[in-house]
Amino acid sequence: MTDDGFRFVHLTDTHIMAGGTWRIRGGDVEFDTDASLRRVVETVTRLDPVPAFAVLGGDLASPDILHRERTLTPAEYAPSYARLKEILKGLPCPVRYLMGNHDNLEALNRLLRPEMPVTAPCYYGFDHTGMHFAVLDSHVPGHADGALDAAQLAWLERDLSAHRDAPTIVFVHHHPWPLGHAWMDTMPLRNGAELMGILGRHAQVRWVIGGHVHSEQLIQRGALTLLTTPSTCIQLSKLGGPTHFDPGPPGFRVVDVEDGRLSSYVVYVG
Repeated sequence: MTDDGFRFVHLTDTHIMAGGTWRIRGGDVEFDTDASLRRVVETVTRLDPVPAFAVLGGDLASPDILHRERTLTPAEYAPSYARLKEILKGLPCPVRYLMGNHDNLEALNRLLRPEMPVTAPCYYGFDHTGMHFAVLDSHVPGHADGALDAAQLAWLERDLSAHRDAPTIVFVHHHPWPLGHAWMDTMPLRNGAELMGILGRHAQVRWVIGGHVHSEQLIQRGALTLLTTPSTCIQLSKLGGPTHFDPGPPGFRVVDVEDGRLSSYVVYVG
């Protein structure tokens, strides 16, 4: 890697839930999402070169999985975000955050983005070594699928127009294009076609990186490539038949950027 190149990592669907473990859908296996994330963080520390930053791709805290019968308050989410923050202190780099469908905006802002107002939406842009990054917020409270509202799409148009000369990567939790998985495709980004239409009008955008689907995917249409990253905990089986999750292995994505070009691979932690 040249002096102008850099690396970042994409970790997603950490599903930290203080006070319990995840009983996997359709089985009797209970999975410790804390322990699996700690293994991922330890693996990231051994990367060479060290990543410049980490992007946490949404579904960061999920105490709601332990209490599906009711809607949790921000205060009830807080211990899970505090646990996540403690685990992420082991990373060798700064962290950027996305919202997923299991997240709570007020609690996330209080614990992970204390410099922001508690109601501030979690979409923003940032730059690193000649590259631009746009982080989107597809969370819709109370829904498993996602959407980007008109204000956010208008912001995105302005942001991309202001960075026409910078190669750009866009992050979003929900998948904007169908994956071909019948169950997961019931909870996509509702206005994914609108998003990808906007991105298609901005030639500097070549890559979209997402989470949500608990599996590694690559879809290319025209000049745009969508990459999805497996979870740091349980994975959605790609095999046919009834939908089921497998208890790992935990995974994350490494992205190397050099001269505006991207190469990427997924690491599974044994």
